[in-house]
Amino acid sequence: MAMATAVALTGCSSEAKPAARNLPERTCFGVFERSDLAPLLGTGEKVTVSGPPDAQLSPIRRGGTCTVAVDGPGRFLATVTRQPLGRGFFWNREFIHPAPDPVPLGDEAMVYNTGARAFVTCKGRDDQFELEVAVSGSVEQMKYGEGRPLFIKLITKLLDSAKQQSKCGE
Repeated sequence: MAMATAVALTGCSSEAKPAARNLPERTCFGVFERSDLAPLLGTGEKVTVSGPPDAQLSPIRRGGTCTVAVDGPGRFLATVTRQPLGRGFFWNREFIHPAPDPVPLGDEAMVYNTGARAFVTCKGRDDQFELEVAVSGSVEQMKYGEGRPLFIKLITKLLDSAKQQSKCGE
């Protein structure tokens, strides 16, 4: 009986550690800092990051996805997509509950409880295309109402970086 109690107490004393501490300082296309993603990742020991090192899109490389997975409850996903001018992007807003809020970024952008999207038309001297960026993540470990402001911050960083790396407007 004494042995079982000691084991139980030992188990309780080990405190869960933030999963973000296992991330590189910059991740997901080189855009996000460890501290940017920490609220979405919760706790865990093993963090896996997959995706291209940058968001430099071209007519040949038309998209990229970065995923951050944790052995605990957290996850994060970021995508960048380029397509020919005039093709457009379709978002099923009517299926997002509660309803998304508009965000003043580019041609169109929105934020919702578990992510955000933005779309811009890129018209440069030599190239014209459409660019979409999206972020989503786990919000279960966050306080209600903290998700949308964080997703606005993340989508703004991703859009700015994707525009620069893909030479949008040059």
